[in-house]
Amino acid sequence: MNTTTNTIIKGIAVGLLASLIKSLVEPPLQKLGEKQFPPKPDELKLRGADVTRQPENMPPAILAKEMYTSITGKELSYHDTLKSMKSIHYTLGILIGVSYVMLANNNKRFTIGEGIGAGITVWALTHGSIVPTLKLQGKVSEMPTSWWVWEFGSHIIFGVSMEQTRKCLNMLF
Repeated sequence: MNTTTNTIIKGIAVGLLASLIKSLVEPPLQKLGEKQFPPKPDELKLRGADVTRQPENMPPAILAKEMYTSITGKELSYHDTLKSMKSIHYTLGILIGVSYVMLANNNKRFTIGEGIGAGITVWALTHGSIVPTLKLQGKVSEMPTSWWVWEFGSHIIFGVSMEQTRKCLNMLF
């Protein structure tokens, strides 16, 4: 197997595993964030503010609904919205994982903080800028404080997960 193929396969694995870990830590981080910084009820109605109780209001779900309606003129069902949301989430995770492995394997500066820098960068390029600009999420300045705990925190965990998985796979293969 050539180096590029090997790197892409590792990147897919890195992205999938880090995305899975991120999705598993979000609910407990949201619970922790809401315990420490109780949000106002209207804050949780903002797009992207409540992953636990309103998954259909999360950015990938909103994107899926808007694309489906734009293409078909029909509304996407709740069940299909959640399925689509997961597909978008994991596809983006894979793309980020492949990109990260390619960059990190060639320049160790991308591994800063054992992946913390990568997680912060991913957050800044998505939920910190593009996602609110596309109106798939509320403005960062309007999001509840509890959102920062789980959304920003889960991206840091995502970055660390990418780096640790990359290192393990590089040792094995």
